[in-house]
Amino acid sequence: MSRPSPGSAQGAQAAGIAGWLRGAVPSARDAVLGSVAWALAIGAIAATKLAWSGWYDPERINFITFFFVLGGFLAFVPAICLGRFLSRGRRDAGFAATFLALAVGTIGATAFLFGLQYRLYYAAWHETPFSVGWIFQFVFTMGAAVYQFLALGVRAYLPLGLVALAAFSFWNVRRMR
Repeated sequence: MSRPSPGSAQGAQAAGIAGWLRGAVPSARDAVLGSVAWALAIGAIAATKLAWSGWYDPERINFITFFFVLGGFLAFVPAICLGRFLSRGRRDAGFAATFLALAVGTIGATAFLFGLQYRLYYAAWHETPFSVGWIFQFVFTMGAAVYQFLALGVRAYLPLGLVALAAFSFWNVRRMR
């Protein structure tokens, strides 16, 4: 197959998509600092909510907070890239796209980490790895853990998480090229 010429409609479309992709990727500095800041913010929010809810065991609070921190850290760069890509460089759409991508990405990554922890816990009772029974057990254990996190764990983000989400979405819009 031949490459589209730069003057053709296909070439312009390919250049437009490449431009959107380039514009969606944050600088290395923004990626690192933003990931650390978002992870620390999410961790502080979760720890505060757990302590405020009456959890008095610091070891358990630290263990659960670790999942929130790691989930926030892993979700930040892909969510920022997706928010920038979906807004296609338009700052008016950038806030909404980033808000949605960062919320769904952070909740999804944290729920997945909780699912992996459940899987580790129940591994002693599961069948031989990669057997048909094991695959069913893996899928349903992960599904149950994600469901439980969505039903109970998302509360840890509220209400302070919405404030942090708005602040980081606004920060992303200001940093868009």
